[in-house]
Amino acid sequence: MSGPPRCSRCLLLEDELQELRQQLAAVGRYVVTTPGPNTSPELERELKRWLAVNPRADAAEGFRAGWARLARFVTPKLREWEARWFRAMRDNDRLRSRVGGLLREISRLTDRA
Repeated sequence: MSGPPRCSRCLLLEDELQELRQQLAAVGRYVVTTPGPNTSPELERELKRWLAVNPRADAAEGFRAGWARLARFVTPKLREWEARWFRAMRDNDRLRSRVGGLLREISRLTDRA
């Protein structure tokens, strides 16, 4: 968007557009080139951007807004890590089950001999 946003809805729309561009790029659809999510936002720029939209906000509102903004960047990565962990646990359970079955088979074969 050109120029500073005029309201909090403008900020939300800007963020949603950025997310949609990333999702389209992930599935191979044509997207205007974008630098992607800013994982290291410039704090001063973010503060000025937010204060331009919320000039009467107090420190508590700013604190909540900052955490909400950070959560938008962190949440997808945490969900990915959580999914990986659950997959690893399922693989671990399958391997334990398989090893247990093989040990039973070895025990059965050695008891016969």
